[in-house]
Amino acid sequence: MDADMTSHFVQSNNVDNKEHLERPCSDKGRLSSNEKVCKKESVLEALLGEKEISGSTSDLKERRSIENDDDEVEPQFSDLDSGWAWVVLAASFLSFALLGGSMYSVGIIHNALLERFQASVGLTSWVGALHTGILSLGGLLSTAMVDRFSCRTAIIFSGIFYTGGYLATAFVPCIEAALFTCGIVAGIGGALGYTASMVVVGFNFKRHRNLALGVSMSGVGVGVCVFAPVMQMAKEFYGYTGFFICCAGMQINLVTFGMLCFPSSLENYSHTMRLRDSGRLPQDTNVFKRRVMPYVNVMLNKGIVCLCFSMFLYCAATFLLYLHLPTYITTKGFSENQAAFLISLSGILTVVGRFLTGLLANIQHCNEIVLYAGSMTIVSIATIVYPFVSRHYVSHLMYVICLGLFLGSCYVVLTTVSLKFVGINYIATAIGLEFMLGGVGAIVGPVIAGILVDNGGTYDQSVIVAGGCILMAAVCGAFSVCFVAKRTDVNTTFELRVLELPRNVENTSSLGKIDPSGNAYLQ
Repeated sequence: MDADMTSHFVQSNNVDNKEHLERPCSDKGRLSSNEKVCKKESVLEALLGEKEISGSTSDLKERRSIENDDDEVEPQFSDLDSGWAWVVLAASFLSFALLGGSMYSVGIIHNALLERFQASVGLTSWVGALHTGILSLGGLLSTAMVDRFSCRTAIIFSGIFYTGGYLATAFVPCIEAALFTCGIVAGIGGALGYTASMVVVGFNFKRHRNLALGVSMSGVGVGVCVFAPVMQMAKEFYGYTGFFICCAGMQINLVTFGMLCFPSSLENYSHTMRLRDSGRLPQDTNVFKRRVMPYVNVMLNKGIVCLCFSMFLYCAATFLLYLHLPTYITTKGFSENQAAFLISLSGILTVVGRFLTGLLANIQHCNEIVLYAGSMTIVSIATIVYPFVSRHYVSHLMYVICLGLFLGSCYVVLTTVSLKFVGINYIATAIGLEFMLGGVGAIVGPVIAGILVDNGGTYDQSVIVAGGCILMAAVCGAFSVCFVAKRTDVNTTFELRVLELPRNVENTSSLGKIDPSGNAYLQ
């Protein structure tokens, strides 16, 4: 009887293979290893026939026909890199300008609060610390809103929280209330918008994704160069209350920019695939676990873990540098005006550097991981050498030029690098997790440098420590290449999740079973 079953199975397998070779699923360029996938499908159908599972074969065929239609025709992805995608890119660029201007103008906000309430510097500093800390640490908050609703919703709520926080700060009676309104509420607004403004570009571009990310993220530099001076003038001209009302008026534009970011077909597709992945868990799994497990898998991805450590070290070092760089320049005998000019120059060059990085990464066959780790390596080498040549103003100028051109390059390609590990369905989760670890580094780095200086160290030593951290960040980023899996195009192609069947099949009883969601499992 076993021999008859094996003969029947082999015959049906051969017949199905011939049929599948004539079907569209073997069309060139649709999926990697198409013939191999078709063979697996034919074996699966034979398994269903032998196990006499009524209705399962037709259900599976119907399921595959829907999935194959999406994969072959891809009408829902025709809006990528064209039409409204460019409007979304402009909205993302302007959103980053507002977010960057607010994030890097925390010193102006600090001075305004200090003059108004005459509180201690330490207590007032908590407002700025919460403002920037929550913006970075709240990456997963933005991820949750993007995955549950859309990037559009997250950016709109970013503008609402920002506006409400700044308006309330304009009329608060004490610094303790400002801790909540400006530190926490406005910080949540920044957290919601920053991740979503990056992810929405990835959902609207495929062929020009790196270039689009370079353009959008250069908005941070534009915000530092344009909005920061505007905020300073508003503070001097309108006073405390008028200053925060003007800040609220600027940030409410995030609502307008968010309204323009309609979900693309790729974003809708990703949302559907996440719901599908949640439904793949066993039926007796509780709702919470069904929702959370796919995200836990992203967090445990080895490539994403490498990128998280990389961002932690990188942000710890770069925030240390920008916090102490003006003081460091003045300790070398140069004026505060010269130091301010160098910092402004780095902001301008950040725009150029991020755009050029996107342009370079958009070149075919460009390895984004090499670009990610390579830009960090250049910054680390320049930072380690910097203290040894800092007696000359030209050396400061050369270092700031290098810092401006390469400091933001890793952020431009971070989305594309993350796509090598998790795919487009969970890119928001990956980016949010990486930004959260970066936020932890942004808090830890300056504190460690301060402790080092207070305990007899020098600013030269803290700069060298920063250079070492950036070098380790580059190593972590480069090491992630070991975990890049060979896969189909993560942007639009659906992967058939059928387990590899044994090459030598002696009888069908050893193959396994089909779960309610249509997956094959080996016993």
